[in-house]
Amino acid sequence: MSGQYLLRRHRRAKGFSLIELMVTLAVLAILIGVGVPSFQGMIANSRIAAASNDVVSGMYAAKSEAIKRNDSIRFCINPTTKAWQVLDLAGTAIKVGEVHSSVGVNTNGLDTTSVADNACVRFKADGLSYGATNLITAGTVTLSLAGVADTVINVRVGVIHAG
Repeated sequence: MSGQYLLRRHRRAKGFSLIELMVTLAVLAILIGVGVPSFQGMIANSRIAAASNDVVSGMYAAKSEAIKRNDSIRFCINPTTKAWQVLDLAGTAIKVGEVHSSVGVNTNGLDTTSVADNACVRFKADGLSYGATNLITAGTVTLSLAGVADTVINVRVGVIHAG
């Protein structure tokens, strides 16, 4: 009889004990505690990189349209609404976009008089960037995210890059 009792008792011992379950939950909590901040940093870096790529692609679109049409085309960004657009001189939108709401936008050295509430770069048929009247040599669009190093998009004579 004692052999059958041991066999039945062994069959009932399937599953986790309360201690095993608590240890597993504690390890899981530690892994989540370490992983969540890393994941949030990855999301933040992804947002700033996407915003940077979006603005640079808008500028390149304006530059190539200007060359293609043999005419002036503007890239304008609104630092408040964070919307950007590529416009011909008549004001017709060719391409539009928007920077993510968590990304801050600041501009420096761009044309702020041609299009209301916007900072603009005008690309002429020669592919160079101009303000209202003069060549832009040091204009910038600065994209920033709290807790992440700023990504700056520099607009220079014939050169657009993020850095």
